[in-house]
Amino acid sequence: MRHPLLLAALVATACHTDTTPTAVDPGVVLFDGALGYELISAQAGGEVLARLTLGTRDIDASERPPLNIALVLDTSGSMMGDPIQRVREAAADIFSMLRPDDRISVVVFHSVGEVLLPSTLMDDADLAAVGEKLASMQAQGTTAMTSGLQLGLAQVQGNRTAESLNWIVLLGDGVPNDPASIPGLAQSAGSQNIPIAAIGLGLAYDEALMGQVAQLSGGHFEYVEEAEAVAAVFRNEVLRLENVLARNTVLSLQPGPGVELIEVVGQQTPGGGGALQLHLGDIAEGETRQLVVRMTAPARRSGTLVELLDATLHFEDAYTQAGVLERRLFFGARSSESDDAIAATRNEDVFETAATLQAAATTLQAIQMVRMGRVDEATAMLQGVRGHNRSYEALDDLLPSSDSDVPSAAPAHDMESSIRRAHSEAMEALGY
Repeated sequence: MRHPLLLAALVATACHTDTTPTAVDPGVVLFDGALGYELISAQAGGEVLARLTLGTRDIDASERPPLNIALVLDTSGSMMGDPIQRVREAAADIFSMLRPDDRISVVVFHSVGEVLLPSTLMDDADLAAVGEKLASMQAQGTTAMTSGLQLGLAQVQGNRTAESLNWIVLLGDGVPNDPASIPGLAQSAGSQNIPIAAIGLGLAYDEALMGQVAQLSGGHFEYVEEAEAVAAVFRNEVLRLENVLARNTVLSLQPGPGVELIEVVGQQTPGGGGALQLHLGDIAEGETRQLVVRMTAPARRSGTLVELLDATLHFEDAYTQAGVLERRLFFGARSSESDDAIAATRNEDVFETAATLQAAATTLQAIQMVRMGRVDEATAMLQGVRGHNRSYEALDDLLPSSDSDVPSAAPAHDMESSIRRAHSEAMEALGY
């Protein structure tokens, strides 16, 4: 079987002087692609799928860059009791994992946001005083998450360096007082290469908002059902950062002549034709990320090479500090008048990946509909993706059929737990 025209280039663009040799790309970040069909219709043009795969090679252990972290922690009244104690312990555990050249700040939010510990270099930290500050956290008031996130972002912004890995860890267990500004803050963090790990605790947080924070910032999402698991999640965040190979990863997509981008399936990106950028945050060893681009191609004379898409991955090398590096892919396909010839080039793996990602995106939409009381519409949407969605079954037993007016008889706790598991699994499928 013939292969589509897919050209790849690895380019090192690290700055250097006449007396310093050009930095060598260590080649630990992988970027590959495939088309849904190797041939496209000459007469009709139509929709084209391109799958992009990001991955890493196995590496030997090495010193990681210094961390610049802000813990932004919910200390509202709903955290009273065991949750606030678990958060105190989890925050203290993070300090025990950090190195002398790491920085950390602690921000809490209740009725207002408050900088509990300004950004502190661990080599200069008074751990006894830090312990007292963490122990002073009290659950009180409402949920001023916006203020807390603003303060946490400022702490990271003000202390970043060319080498540091910059992250915000946001923990919330409830609905913010004023959520309207939070997506904008997340988008601003993403544009400044400051990913946010959005951690939803319990069964009362706004899963759509926390998922959006992860997506817009290029971070990731975690669901923690019980407070006792918070420490393990925090610890995993630091361990993941210790294995980051690429920082500040940005994917740029440039369609070819006459080609229009429809969407990157499941990602919050504008469609409608022109070039776009997607902030993907950091890439750690062993991680794999798959993205599917939907686009439309114009009709072409049979046998013509159709220039479909340039995909460029920019990132900062965190393995050998080789500077800013690139990976490039070019997608092109021949047009054909033969439907049989086109059908013979179908790549089932690409279509299966697209179906899985679309099912995850549909699950997120269906959950929002459930929240709005539009259960019948949510059920109908989920029926359309059944078989491609591992989280569908978590909701299937709780939602009525699309032609039934009988509400779910499941207990409220079970309903919430299933919805949050489904949301978490869908976010994971989308790479967050």
